[in-house]
Amino acid sequence: MRKKTNLFLLLCLSNFWAGAQVQRTSVLEEFSTANCQYCPEGYEIIKKALSSHPNTIWLVHHAGFFTDDITIPASERLTFLYGTNAFAPAYMIDRTVQSETYTDYSPVWPISDSATISAQLDELAAIPCFTTVAINNLNYDIATRTVSATIQGQISGDFDANLIRLTIYLIEDSIIMPQASTTRTIQNYVHMHAVRDCVTNIFGDTLVTDSDGVYSYNLEYTVPQKAIASHCRLVAIVHNYKATNLTLNNILNATSTDGYLCANSAGIENYHKMEKPGISIFPNPASEYAIVETDGDIRRITVSSLNGKIMLYDEVCSSPIDHIDTRHWTNGIYLLSITTDNGTTTQKMIINK
Repeated sequence: MRKKTNLFLLLCLSNFWAGAQVQRTSVLEEFSTANCQYCPEGYEIIKKALSSHPNTIWLVHHAGFFTDDITIPASERLTFLYGTNAFAPAYMIDRTVQSETYTDYSPVWPISDSATISAQLDELAAIPCFTTVAINNLNYDIATRTVSATIQGQISGDFDANLIRLTIYLIEDSIIMPQASTTRTIQNYVHMHAVRDCVTNIFGDTLVTDSDGVYSYNLEYTVPQKAIASHCRLVAIVHNYKATNLTLNNILNATSTDGYLCANSAGIENYHKMEKPGISIFPNPASEYAIVETDGDIRRITVSSLNGKIMLYDEVCSSPIDHIDTRHWTNGIYLLSITTDNGTTTQKMIINK
């Protein structure tokens, strides 16, 4: 009879912890710079691995091999997780020291192949997660470039309140800047997932929880002029932090804003059809992305197929350049209608993968 009672208690406890588990969003942080000739290859390796792991946030720290125009102090300071000399291309997943490591204590790995990265993501996905994090009440004011939001969540199970931190990054896509490669300097290389600013302290702000592990963090932040808000997202990471122990900096969970900041903006203007502006689309043909660049600030982009299906309708913040994700579109000809301060025009774009 006692065995049955113990089994019943065990099942109850198992159900309790299973109920407390939540979906983990892993964070892959790449170390890469414009000076690194092997970094374009590293980018492609990571992209292939993440194509089968969509529930992963990809950040690129422009650090590890000299610096470039995107490098920020927070990315440079994070290289302490190498444990020894920094290098690029390199990456870490959830800042976690896994079952096999490049060094005895470092969570940082050299980029070798997609299969290794995929296996590591699967290994970490199997670890139970008891931390939630969400970005709520998000708003972006175009006039003041101010972001406001509330980051909320709960940490269940055993945790050390002295280690818990919240780090918020501003991530920017479609930064066009020269990039070294093994064959040449790529003049119009499109840098994606770039860590553009650290909104919190470099190693995060202390996260205060109540007795149930619930926390709430109010954000008021001004997007710096160097960043194009219509290409930017916020990423919030809840993690441990201890500079003297490389194994105690693991990420508990993370989230990012849905779409770019301007999708959550206030004060969008009305649009009027005007004279045709100058416009360029590159690369064209495109495969995974296309950059639209105009001689006036883009206000709206509509993309449709030749049979009239709307593929994209986007009201864009004031910016002369925008990025279009074409990864999930089939090969063919598409019509782009772009409205700017100077007018509206329609051009053809070819997708050829």
